[in-house]
Amino acid sequence: MDEHEKYLFDLRGYLVVRDALTKGQLSQLSSTLESKRKSGVGILGSDRTSNNSDTELAWSSPSTLEWGGEYLNLIDLPSLQPYLEILLGKHYRLDHDYVKIDSENHNHSLYLHGGGQGAGGPTDLVGPTDGGQCYYRFSNGRFFNGLVAVAFELDDVRPGTGGFACVPGSHKVNLELPKDWKISKTQDEIPECVDQVAVNAGDAIIFTEACAHGTVPWEGKGERRTIFFKYSPHAVAWSPAYYNSDNYPGITENQRKLLMPPSAFGPASETQSIWAAAQREQAELLELRGKESN
Repeated sequence: MDEHEKYLFDLRGYLVVRDALTKGQLSQLSSTLESKRKSGVGILGSDRTSNNSDTELAWSSPSTLEWGGEYLNLIDLPSLQPYLEILLGKHYRLDHDYVKIDSENHNHSLYLHGGGQGAGGPTDLVGPTDGGQCYYRFSNGRFFNGLVAVAFELDDVRPGTGGFACVPGSHKVNLELPKDWKISKTQDEIPECVDQVAVNAGDAIIFTEACAHGTVPWEGKGERRTIFFKYSPHAVAWSPAYYNSDNYPGITENQRKLLMPPSAFGPASETQSIWAAAQREQAELLELRGKESN
């Protein structure tokens, strides 16, 4: 992350990393996604805030990481890792992930959420305590962020077609976004203060969730398919559902550390042993349930 990128992130609250994905990675991520869609998969990520059924596990939820391959490699992608270390510090974690698909059939209003020193305001609908974990400041030459999102774009997003948008600089404002600017049902209603970010397939958009942001109603051809991986400092969490690395065959030791649940200790050996015991207990529980069902 060079000085120009640091300046732009501090100024705007977001940054575009060109060609974050290689052509091979882009192809494999896209083909895997389409294969899952054809098979009728209904869950496209771990962005879960409640149990969908009585049998769903409490400690983990369906995730794109289960698809393996390049989806696992996104956890600690070398082209993004230096940015995340600067923005979040050495010890950060993956909080949750999901896929978002925009098209004529999935075309929603632009809802600008977040923004300001408290990352939003009382009329934000993201979460009842949203703001405590979505923050931004720069102090003593260092970035301090709460939840930081990485949007991996699988398709070209041309100017005026839709996609990611934000109010640049809103991560540092002291007032809540005016209510009549929060929701735009069409592109003609979008306030002039909003940046609509054009990107190419393979680019990644990094932004602080403290910046007022949302998705512009799609007016392009085809689809905009985006993989979101959202990271936070190790002691910070947005999602109430944590990862269980035992669910992902082929995961590396470094990736396991990035999937550990939040704590002030980070991926220390003491906390690793606690979570390893919890994983063993869950495995035993599932084995017992399997025996009972038989």
